[in-house]
Amino acid sequence: MRTLKLTSPWDKYDFSRLKGPGKSVCVVRYGAFGDMIQTSSILPALKEQGYHITVNVTPYGERVIRSDPHVDCVFIQENDQVPNQGLPQYWEALSKPFDKFVNLSESIERSLLAVEGEKSFNWHPKFRDMVMGVDYLDATHAIADCENYPKRPKFYPTDGEKKWAKEYRRKFKGKVIMWALSGSAVHKYYQRMDEVIARLMLNTDAPIVMVGDKSCILLESAWINEKRVIRKSGKWSIRETLAFMQQCDVVVGTETGVMNGASFGPMKKVIMLSHSSPKNLGGSWRNTAVITPKDCPCYPCHVLHYGWSTCHYDKETGGALCMAKTDPNEVYQAVVGGLS
Repeated sequence: MRTLKLTSPWDKYDFSRLKGPGKSVCVVRYGAFGDMIQTSSILPALKEQGYHITVNVTPYGERVIRSDPHVDCVFIQENDQVPNQGLPQYWEALSKPFDKFVNLSESIERSLLAVEGEKSFNWHPKFRDMVMGVDYLDATHAIADCENYPKRPKFYPTDGEKKWAKEYRRKFKGKVIMWALSGSAVHKYYQRMDEVIARLMLNTDAPIVMVGDKSCILLESAWINEKRVIRKSGKWSIRETLAFMQQCDVVVGTETGVMNGASFGPMKKVIMLSHSSPKNLGGSWRNTAVITPKDCPCYPCHVLHYGWSTCHYDKETGGALCMAKTDPNEVYQAVVGGLS
């Protein structure tokens, strides 16, 4: 795999350097970890069609995609290296050397998740659900003209990462649970998780490995004296997290990159939805319990929330209303079912 970086000014860059032998495709995706996992689903199909594959990403996404065996070239550009207003001209220049150009920018955000300030944000929720209640992977495959190929989202650890993950797994006897603590938005945190974890500690022998970025360290604090809760937030990289995730028996979380990484793996998944419906996420996954809020009038909202100004805050639980309305007993039973 080749790795190249955009140099400024971009209009002087020789994009023909990115084209490989034979027919070639460029896939553009600048999203977060989960977006890159979703993007990985179309790459085997494009490879089977005979394409040399270049993926245009930011450094954030490159962390996930760098070891995907279907990728021939990773083309990295820094965040905001090309101003938003200049992206149409940039993409036009970038696409010219390629036989096929798959632009996944805003394929989920703005298209299937409304943003404040846009017309879809003010649609009636029922209409948003009618229009935006589409499987994110189906949408990705359709954009790439790969809808007749199976969904295959996957993280590909290196041999060294696999070896490390397997060795770490040997520390534990029996079943292991991974809990992805939080995603990239205020509603992607389950404020009632301690209720579930307490029951799991009392009624099962399974250890729980907590993962997340540095902002999740505080969420682990209630369990600092519990030896069966292994706190790895801010300690493991996303690649270490995803590599060890593949060795776990149950993976629990909200709408996060980790859950997307586990989606079609053999382990049991327990996902708690917030702004997405089961049609969007989880409904087509393998061996998955999809938990949705009950008696929550704003669910599913199909909206991108950047703060509490657009998301309903529940004062009693200190988090999003949809998460407060997600039954901890239902989550507990789903996790226990995955341990049996």
